[in-house]
Amino acid sequence: MNIKSLFGLSLLAAAITACDGGGVTLAPSNNVENSNNTTNNGGDNGDSGSTENPCASYTVSGQVIQGAFSGGNCTYSNTFVSDTRPLTEDLVINALENDGLHIFEDSLFVGEDVNANSVAQGVRIPQDGEGPKLTIGAGSKIAFFNSEDYVRISRGSRIIAEGTRNNPIIFSAVADLRDGSATEADRGLWGGMQINGNGLTNKCTDADRQATANNPHSCNVTAEGRPATYGGNNNAENSGVLRYVQIRHAGFEVVDGDELNGLTLNAVGSGTTLENVQVYTTQDDGFEMFGGAVDLKNVVAVNVGDDSLDFSEGWTGDVQFALIVQTSGSNRCIEADNTGDSQPDNIAPYTKGRVSNMTCITSNVDTNEGTAPSSKGDAEGPLYREGSYFELYNSIITSNADGMSSNECLEVTSDQTIAGMNSGISAASGNIIACTEALKSSEIDLPAFWANGNAVVENSANLPANVIEGLSSSNKTAYVTASNLQDANGAAINVQVFDVTTLEDSFAADAAPAVGSAGSSSFYESVDFVGAVKAGNDWVSGWTTGL
Repeated sequence: MNIKSLFGLSLLAAAITACDGGGVTLAPSNNVENSNNTTNNGGDNGDSGSTENPCASYTVSGQVIQGAFSGGNCTYSNTFVSDTRPLTEDLVINALENDGLHIFEDSLFVGEDVNANSVAQGVRIPQDGEGPKLTIGAGSKIAFFNSEDYVRISRGSRIIAEGTRNNPIIFSAVADLRDGSATEADRGLWGGMQINGNGLTNKCTDADRQATANNPHSCNVTAEGRPATYGGNNNAENSGVLRYVQIRHAGFEVVDGDELNGLTLNAVGSGTTLENVQVYTTQDDGFEMFGGAVDLKNVVAVNVGDDSLDFSEGWTGDVQFALIVQTSGSNRCIEADNTGDSQPDNIAPYTKGRVSNMTCITSNVDTNEGTAPSSKGDAEGPLYREGSYFELYNSIITSNADGMSSNECLEVTSDQTIAGMNSGISAASGNIIACTEALKSSEIDLPAFWANGNAVVENSANLPANVIEGLSSSNKTAYVTASNLQDANGAAINVQVFDVTTLEDSFAADAAPAVGSAGSSSFYESVDFVGAVKAGNDWVSGWTTGL
């Protein structure tokens, strides 16, 4: 090692020690430093005599830090990135030849977490792209060894992961992508992905959202998983792009109620793009939104252990084209709360998710039963509770069990949620429920509410209904909406499609639906069908798994 290289490593160690997460000791390793000041984390630097290393790299204080290339894969040790050594520089990960893997031996944390203690000391909270950016190329495969390791994007940082239909980006475990040993029952092989933003959450007050002498705000909520921080005052923030991405075999439970999900979106803003994203075989929730205003389009959740879509803390966002398939043990297609954590329901900002063209296929599997058991609860449809409001349009809720037997396919409860339904704040139109336990509530006449613009088939004599082509207990993963909607006796199921393009982009969660003229929405596409997927326009095939 020459003197210049030694000086570079000293600067790197000093920079890491200054990070918000605390000091880091650079332990001795077998890393080899070449004459170009590049530190490789071991390995042979290539295959078949090649000297080119295709692994990702970044530069700190003149020192290039790079993954180790061996056997066609790139490996990144905890001296490259970890939970105590987050990336503070931009990083680009490109697809490797021959389906090579990028294997991380620790967590992949992007950007420094600025918590309440640091804010009190005058440290600035990074905003809207001020932090480092992680860019991942189409076809890249990212693998993790440990159940507690995960991807975390800190406030102000971004992830740009843009796959294609033919070359999706896959995040999973080594046991899945390298060893090929993961099965449908293997949930929680690695932690998942967490994006933390500066958006609104009702865990902060209006005073917290005001600018201070040193910061744009002082809203600092502790996230689930390892200590991290989210929240702020910018619901339009851009945390990046996820497009044609699979997240497989993820989820980690620290303790009950403190879990990592497939994709956790903490106060993430509407400037973020989430399109064509799948979660598959997760330990906890699939997509979970804690506050913020991020929108989701063309999303798929298969074999999720808990709730496929879970939102609370004042999330006000839109979802169109959501396919949810429970193949075994699972909990709810949607779980919506305003606050939770034993707080009063009437804390603003209020939660309201606008969802159109969802297909929710429940499995009728109870807690801890089935081929892939889940301890999270019985397999059910949407549950709206704890003060949440909702708008649900053009969706199908049904069951893949024999005779479309089911647990509750739609349930509503709690005073504020019921009051929102009675006052017209919440709305449902153009929806079909076909299952044996269709509607459940002891606090409102739910059949009367549902009769206004929606259809229900619940008598066992009229089931199974033809709402999804070929759906049955022997074909549980069918998902295309039937061309002729009929009950078991051939009677037509009639429902009028709601024109979601009339929905205004801006809406108040605690007000009646914001409806304008056709084409008012810049998010919702015009549809002439219900459910997630129309025959002849299968946007799901070609980039997903488990279907």
